[in-house]
Amino acid sequence: MFFNGETGFVQSRDDSTITILFSSKDACDSCGLKIVCAPGKESERSLTMPNTGNFEEGQIVQMEELSNLELHLALIQYGLPILAILLGLFLGYSLPVGGILPPELVAFLVACIALGVSFFGARKLVSRLVDRIPKKYLRIVASD
Repeated sequence: MFFNGETGFVQSRDDSTITILFSSKDACDSCGLKIVCAPGKESERSLTMPNTGNFEEGQIVQMEELSNLELHLALIQYGLPILAILLGLFLGYSLPVGGILPPELVAFLVACIALGVSFFGARKLVSRLVDRIPKKYLRIVASD
């Protein structure tokens, strides 16, 4: 994830897109999450975004976060499954099963099905949000 105020340089550009290269910081070597930020053994990350300014190759730029992107992603990735489990438990307990299965087992099964459905819903929402990240959540500014 790109943090607010991270600095990189323009690697390449064309009329519609710009590719910014971010290098890792010294603290990245000992961080356990470097697998997420820099997949594999690469220490550099790149981001391709729509070209919204007059940037030249080699120019140093800085990313600015316009909105709370992490909060939106956390609500989708954690809030939706928790809501689905609770809703599934509530619906499972309220279903009339007629004594065939214990109500706890029915509630558990319905909650598991709701959790599976929430996975696909969260995946669709995150993919829709990722398409809007460069336009709505990030801004590139020239660094001094």
